[in-house]
Amino acid sequence: MKMNLGFVFSVLVVCAATAACHSPRVERAQPRLGDADAARATAPQAATLYEHGRVYAGGPDWQSADGLLVAEGRVLGVGGADALLELASARGVTELSRVDLGGRTVLPGLHDAHGHLEGYGDMLETVDLRGAASVDEIVERVVARAAETPQGRWIRGRGWDQNLFADPRFPEHGPLSARTSEHPVFLERVDGHAAWVNARALALAGLEGDLRGRERLQGGEVLLDAEGRATGVLIDTATELVERVIPRPTLDERWARVERAARALVGEGLVAVHDMGVDRELAERLVATPLPLRAFVYRWANQGLTSADRPRRSAGVARANEIVGAKLMIDGALGSRGAALLADYSDAPGARGHLLVTEARLVELVRACSALGLQPAVHAIGDRGNRVVLDAFAAVPAVRSLRPRVEHAQIVAPEDWRRFAELGALPSMQPTHATSDMPWAEARLGRDRLAGAYAWRRLPARSVPLAFGSDFPVERPNPFEGLYAAITRTDARGEPPGGWLPDQRVTLGEALDAFTAGAAFAVAEERELGRLAPGFAADFVVVDRDPFAVSSDEVRGTRVLATVVAGECVFGTLESARAAR
Repeated sequence: MKMNLGFVFSVLVVCAATAACHSPRVERAQPRLGDADAARATAPQAATLYEHGRVYAGGPDWQSADGLLVAEGRVLGVGGADALLELASARGVTELSRVDLGGRTVLPGLHDAHGHLEGYGDMLETVDLRGAASVDEIVERVVARAAETPQGRWIRGRGWDQNLFADPRFPEHGPLSARTSEHPVFLERVDGHAAWVNARALALAGLEGDLRGRERLQGGEVLLDAEGRATGVLIDTATELVERVIPRPTLDERWARVERAARALVGEGLVAVHDMGVDRELAERLVATPLPLRAFVYRWANQGLTSADRPRRSAGVARANEIVGAKLMIDGALGSRGAALLADYSDAPGARGHLLVTEARLVELVRACSALGLQPAVHAIGDRGNRVVLDAFAAVPAVRSLRPRVEHAQIVAPEDWRRFAELGALPSMQPTHATSDMPWAEARLGRDRLAGAYAWRRLPARSVPLAFGSDFPVERPNPFEGLYAAITRTDARGEPPGGWLPDQRVTLGEALDAFTAGAAFAVAEERELGRLAPGFAADFVVVDRDPFAVSSDEVRGTRVLATVVAGECVFGTLESARAAR
């Protein structure tokens, strides 16, 4: 019996972030529930058949079928409706729900391999400075927020980028201070590696008067004017001088940000996030509290680790959260010239960025990760930063079994490309970083070093698949914008024609692999997540177009109609008819 009951989609985003992870061990002694054999080991009583659609099971071939059969949060099969009905009968299903997809497309659930849940939730409640083209525009946005903020309260914002200004020099606090004297102001740069503050914030932090001799610190700098006074811009670790005087939110307030982020992210089609750089307090809440998408948690670890930071997973829930690794940072960002380079910045002779920790200290931290069974995920932007990270992995051979990760891997010296495969190091990269940075990257690096910049094709190999993400809130979390950037290497207007450094473009299938199976591999979940295959988790999205059947421009505009995690619809609405068998 066939039933064609419409597929109804809600226009409301009803979501909350969830997490599920497993320890990133390459070898597992026992079969996992996600294995195909385990999928045949139980006899579900109830199942759901999604039919009359175009269902992509995943890479490497990205072939489509008409239907998907799901039971108990896992995939039973992908294929034609008749064959899936026979499978349901053979598996002993006694109650079958049927959903008519109405010709719509189903993709495996998309993962963001590098994001910041709390940071994104925080951005949703602070002043959004993305796209501001001048100091005056930023000041006006801050002043608008000040008008509705009680006197004396901090005003925070994020997203400014001096490279968008007609004069791309770092701003100074004068124009901001003149309009915001009743509030301390802290504005993070788009990459999170610099901040611009006003005079009141500088005063609260004790950064007044002549600061010459005090401006440099390990991994950071307070920018000074000709008289030795703080300009208002702080680079990397120097931002902590002001952050420490900002009232810290309660754990409940921080958790509200995580939930706010999660509600937004499942609406983007994301079913899993690798949450990078979480402190112990919030990590404990993540493990204890289920959310609607899967969160793979990486503890912030530049200050060290203890036995309390061992990997662990919440129990008894389909979408469990788990602490799987440790987030480390070796350098800053290219836009704020904090990325550690092997030679001078082309637009700042004498400057080469900085290391946030010493090379010896990084080896100690990687060794501590290995001892605890935590997968190291190390932020590295510059070619020197990447080399130091690869050297640290080489110095701790045991870490290879944990699939060590290099986060961003933005600029890599040509002779270091091969070392990723040799060391089993996984490049975790963000396609939209390339299209955001391309207007000014050559000025920072010069033409020659661009050969190793955002080099998606030079880094991946069969032994080290790419994992793609967005680094939200640095970039927008929409994975379809990431797919578009990966396959075109152009901005939203299609510039430059043919793409920036076009030899590094990837195919749509390769890009989808990196947002699904590649991201799953990066947390040793390739037998559980990233594909719609028998025994895998029933994580998928229903979208308004087939990305393989439209132009690359149309891929960017893909709209998510429903998101399903572990068989549960967490965004949109699915209606079904129940048919007793």
